[in-house]
Amino acid sequence: MMTRLSIWLVVVLLVSGCQPATPTAPRDYQSPTATPARIRLELVRSQIPKPGLIFGLPDGSAAVIAQQGRIVALADGRVWLDMQSLIAQNSSERGLLGVAISPDGATLFVSYTRVDDYATVVSRIPLQNGVPDLNDMTLVIAVPQPFANHNGGHIVFGPDGLLYIGTGDGGSGNDPLQNGQNPRTLLGKILRIDVRDPGAAYTIPVGQPVQADWLPEVWAIGLRNPWRFGFDGQSQLFIADVGQNRVEELNVLAVSQLGGANFGWSVREGNDCLVGEGCSSLGMTGPVITYPHTEGHCSITGGLYVANPALPSLDDALIYADFCAGTIYRYDRMQGQTIVLDTTIQISSFGSDGAGRVYVADYAGGQVYELVEDS
Repeated sequence: MMTRLSIWLVVVLLVSGCQPATPTAPRDYQSPTATPARIRLELVRSQIPKPGLIFGLPDGSAAVIAQQGRIVALADGRVWLDMQSLIAQNSSERGLLGVAISPDGATLFVSYTRVDDYATVVSRIPLQNGVPDLNDMTLVIAVPQPFANHNGGHIVFGPDGLLYIGTGDGGSGNDPLQNGQNPRTLLGKILRIDVRDPGAAYTIPVGQPVQADWLPEVWAIGLRNPWRFGFDGQSQLFIADVGQNRVEELNVLAVSQLGGANFGWSVREGNDCLVGEGCSSLGMTGPVITYPHTEGHCSITGGLYVANPALPSLDDALIYADFCAGTIYRYDRMQGQTIVLDTTIQISSFGSDGAGRVYVADYAGGQVYELVEDS
């Protein structure tokens, strides 16, 4: 999830012979400017162990994942779902990792590290009157994990009604198994599957960019650990891909261009070439923003497209943060990256409720805040 190189790090040499990449992002490494200091954090809920994803419940309120396997309602602190007995909890990057509610509001999909074999799995749980029925949970897909880190695990329904799954490269360091560029593995990818038929675990959507050497679930390749990603309504997808030693990167791509995209890992990290010299970016999609591992920065936490006129400084823009530095950023095409707020918290997620309120999770402090803008 957030750690850079863990104690199980295996030092390996990158395989030679791949085409490396050159910088393609015009704002690469430029210092961001600061926005007016009108944004502040207002405490909403505390004493949540290792809070992660924040998401909207069917009644319009919001809930937050506790990594060990609970989902807690922000409004009153009640436990909305408890699946701790099913969750592997012996790593900082394993646990209950993601949730998504189907567009029709009938089914909860959960992404987590399975306790018996440490695979990252996605399962479906029917909602009865807006409450999950864990006794009727069924498996959708399982992705074996060779190492304990880089589990990815974020899941999102796209504007096409299909389920998108972010998977890490399998872990260790420097992608020792070369999963990022291998389209015959589910690791280091964005997967796209159709889960609308309750009689099947999933089906492969029409229009999938299936090639002779691609697994049919694979939608995009070349990712290290897409800890958070999402859509801005109908037109674009963003991916905050956590870097290795050098840089963090934000990718923003039109939905129509996403199928078959290659984001470069582990041939490159951000726009930095990792193999040889004389790099070429042919066939790879570069990030719109990168920032280096300086001044305490270490891991990007994406992100949320804000749609709330009560937050005029953030409305209709993407916000994201650095997990270690605590800095919250704003991105749009015209201004690039700007600083929203400097904090001292470890930001693991953003989220919103049915009213558009924007929330921030503090992983170390066990707290959830609302982002508030003073007039």
